[in-house]
Amino acid sequence: MAITIDWATKIINIPKADLTLIQSTPTEIREMDVNWFRLRLKDIEDNVEGLPFTDTHRHNTQVVLAGLTLARVVEILAPYSITFENGTYAVNLVGANNNVADRTNVNNVSVRSSNSAGLISTTVGSGLSTAEHDQLMKTLTVGKFLGLK
Repeated sequence: MAITIDWATKIINIPKADLTLIQSTPTEIREMDVNWFRLRLKDIEDNVEGLPFTDTHRHNTQVVLAGLTLARVVEILAPYSITFENGTYAVNLVGANNNVADRTNVNNVSVRSSNSAGLISTTVGSGLSTAEHDQLMKTLTVGKFLGLK
C-alpha cells in the first residue's frame, strides 16, 4: 500500500505497512520520518490528479545559523487531516518539527511527536503576563530574603 489523499474529504491516509517497525513487543512501535512523509506528499501533489488542489503542507528546510543546525519544519495545512491505519500501535514522528499529531484524526493509534523548542520572540515587555510577572517578583523577593542568589 501507499500513502493516499482523499481529495474530496482532504484526508491523508497512511498505511501501517509504510511505517518502520521499531519494536514489536510488548507494545508495537513504528516510526515515521516526517521528511520522507513530506516528499511522498509532494509526489502525490505533482501527479495529474493532485495538481488542481491546494498544497497539503508547508516546509522549511534545515538552516545553519552560527554553526548550529536548526531542525526542518513541516506543517500540515488546513483543511487537510491525517489518518493512520487503525490498529493498536504507536507512531514516533522523527526527522522534523511538525504538527502531524495536531492534524491527526483520532483512532486507536498513538501518535508521538518529538518537536524541539526554539526561540520565542516578543515585541513588548518580557513576554510574561501580569500574573506571571507578579509571581516571579514574589519568588525572587522570597529568595533574596532567604539569602539565595
